[in-house]
Amino acid sequence: MKTHGLHTLTLGVLALASLTLGCTTEKIVYRSGTQFAAPPSAAASFIGYYDADNKQTVCGSCHIEKQVKWQTTAHSRAWSDLQASGFATAVCEACHSVNDRGNAGTDAAVGYTSTKDARYHDVQCESCHGAGLTHASSPTSSNRPLASIKADTAATNGCGECHSGTHNPFVEEWRKSGHAMTWETSHNSTNAECQGCHTAQGALARWGKGGNFLEKDSPDKLPAVCATCHDPHGSDNPKQLRFPLDAANLEANLCVQCHQKRGALEGEFGVLEPGNTRNSAHSPEGPTLFGLAGWFPPGMAASDSIIATHGNPSRNPKLCATCHVSAYAGTDAATGEQVFSTGHRFLAIPCVGSNGLPTDGQTCDVSARTFRSCVATGCHGAETAARSAFNTAEARIELLVGQADALVAQVKAGPSKAECTFSTSVPYTTCMGTQFNVSVASKQGAPVHNPFLTEQLLIASINQMKKDYGLTVSASVSLEPLFKKGGTR
Repeated sequence: MKTHGLHTLTLGVLALASLTLGCTTEKIVYRSGTQFAAPPSAAASFIGYYDADNKQTVCGSCHIEKQVKWQTTAHSRAWSDLQASGFATAVCEACHSVNDRGNAGTDAAVGYTSTKDARYHDVQCESCHGAGLTHASSPTSSNRPLASIKADTAATNGCGECHSGTHNPFVEEWRKSGHAMTWETSHNSTNAECQGCHTAQGALARWGKGGNFLEKDSPDKLPAVCATCHDPHGSDNPKQLRFPLDAANLEANLCVQCHQKRGALEGEFGVLEPGNTRNSAHSPEGPTLFGLAGWFPPGMAASDSIIATHGNPSRNPKLCATCHVSAYAGTDAATGEQVFSTGHRFLAIPCVGSNGLPTDGQTCDVSARTFRSCVATGCHGAETAARSAFNTAEARIELLVGQADALVAQVKAGPSKAECTFSTSVPYTTCMGTQFNVSVASKQGAPVHNPFLTEQLLIASINQMKKDYGLTVSASVSLEPLFKKGGTR
């Protein structure tokens, strides 16, 4: 429960030029704005702008680096954007100004809500951090108003207080997504390698981003929340993303920061990560997309890697986000009003209801799924064409996986069965490699992420199994590549 935090001032001006406590980092520099008009008592210690016309926040007087980044964001123009939208009403103002929304400081009418003062226009520092007067008056490490990065539909602070609702349902959709359950799906692992992707704290620490926030050192780990991918202070990337979406490599792409675990094998023993004891893919989406996934049999040189259209930024500039963060608009059948989906359930081909938006349950047949994201980007001319390509790829890969599994089973039943048991202490074998490629191909979405590479990996594995173990392949399984066009080497 939020509490009231009224602070009555008797001074008209606070002289802060002689600040000496707390702030010692080289990123904090004192300059103009350290003397500012005292906020109205009704503002409840929210200080806002000292120069509203030039968008100079009081906080930014010392935190210059954050001020400069913030000025490039949509948050810094939230008020003017609202006024220019043609839909400006009083009910909208709370999410376009500084008040109790987004922070845990108070549940009273504060900031712009209580004063209607222009110094509280826009989504400023205090919108997330809470009232800053105490810290600005006498800054110490103990009175810093740290922001929370929690995100939830029931949160009384954080991003969800504004980035929610019928026309802006980011948090509602996120709550239904796999990103909201990353901590649970790691089985609350204490392994730093797992936490580096399955927790917000671990990811931000691994990337050296995020700064300080309320939950930074908490034993209660957060899943992949909004602030994991988006920098609240601003960044060089669109939508304040911490990494770009269009980088076609494993190191720089935002989504692939995590969607790349155990995706490929290197070295004599087929080990990508030190200490890895599992001969299976974990989250190989990035390497698959970029033509790097899997075990390359001796007959398939590294130069044979295939980057299909989906992984080619010149053809698909947003890469993963093109399909997985696709926004939709629909109509509510009961009210006739327009409703929206932000794409933050990260569903590439969702089941949709009568209103045109993704349904809560996602168990419908592929024939009932929408392929609008495939059409909207111009990759496919029609949803029927995209659905047909999807079905073809799925069926082809399923057939090859079945044949590869059958060959592995034959080896396991014969004198070479030891070659199918993975160990980091023995040379990597064809049987092990085939099992790994099957795991890559069996991951959800693998045929679509890169059908060209996936098919080639399975064909090469099957051919190598035939050669090394003297096996035969079912006559019903063609080893001629079906996907001969559309991929670029």
